[in-house]
Amino acid sequence: MVKSAKRPGQTKTDKDPPILSQEYLLQNQADLVSSLCLVIMSGLLFKATRALSAKFCMVQHNTTNLTDPDEKAMYSTGRADICMTLFYSLLFIAIHAVENEYFWEKIGRRLHLSKTRMSEFMDQGSTMPFYIAIIAGAVYVFIQEDLVYNLSSIWEHTPADSMPMLMKFYWILIMAFVLHQYPEMYFMRVKDEEMPDKIIGYTAYLIPILGAYLTGLVYPATIILVIHCIAEVLKALSDVIECSGNGELAQPLYRLWSVAFVVARNAIAALTVVTFFKLRGKTPDEISQLRFVACSVVLLILLTMQIYLGGKFVQTVLSWRHQAKEVALAQKKADNFWQQRKEQNKEAKKARAEKRAAKELVEKED
Repeated sequence: MVKSAKRPGQTKTDKDPPILSQEYLLQNQADLVSSLCLVIMSGLLFKATRALSAKFCMVQHNTTNLTDPDEKAMYSTGRADICMTLFYSLLFIAIHAVENEYFWEKIGRRLHLSKTRMSEFMDQGSTMPFYIAIIAGAVYVFIQEDLVYNLSSIWEHTPADSMPMLMKFYWILIMAFVLHQYPEMYFMRVKDEEMPDKIIGYTAYLIPILGAYLTGLVYPATIILVIHCIAEVLKALSDVIECSGNGELAQPLYRLWSVAFVVARNAIAALTVVTFFKLRGKTPDEISQLRFVACSVVLLILLTMQIYLGGKFVQTVLSWRHQAKEVALAQKKADNFWQQRKEQNKEAKKARAEKRAAKELVEKED
């Protein structure tokens, strides 16, 4: 039984909480969520419930001409995507709980981390594999769709009225991952004062991702996700190493992340602008006016986010430099203080030696 709902650093108790109580739900979240997913998947075994369960488990809204066996299967967006996103969000909750319980929490205990460091360690550590999976999944989809060596062809598919099964399934998983982070705050017992910042951050992820999916910008948005997640992996890895107590090893990674962050922001902004002009150059038959406006709004939101993140990064770097100057100034004052104390002690010692020598000289004369 997985019990990963404790706040990081909280001690275990042998007493089981009452059934259906809040503590019971928190401690047994993975088992309960996994059971619910198993019930939904079991519906595929029975004819009466197969169609309903398929909406949660399988990609829906096929637009392919079924009479043509040579035509590639393509899928559009639709209402059934909501069911599928919710289902895979539940799976991510279970995976997240198992990952925390059997990996990050055990490592954190062996390192004897404080509550604050343990919370940051588990938060960054548990999301790092998801970022890596996003990058690997995007590479796999592009390889399967023969786009890796022909990235310029993505503009031919943008905006996409329909997409291959792998591409749609990939984006369903992306939306499910972002969506599962909202209930994850409750399961991980995030402090009330930390919730607003986390909710804003998750929403800032969800809005452009959902907008790109609904407007058909999935191909350039996939590249943008990869660029963003590469920087996030470096940041998460740096935080994990820093929280584990290896500050000297984390410093070079933080510098590497700083460079990657700046490069990522500029690359995403450039790709956003290029996407806008590519869409603008299409004919009315290729993209309608309403869809062009919708795509432009999504791209504008994405570009605004890059400017905002760049501004926050500059503020953070300036804050770090200010703190470093204060630390250096305090260290200099401390060094000067102890140097003065050392000189004073040396002079006092010399004065005592002179006084003792004078006293011995007087005794000898007597």
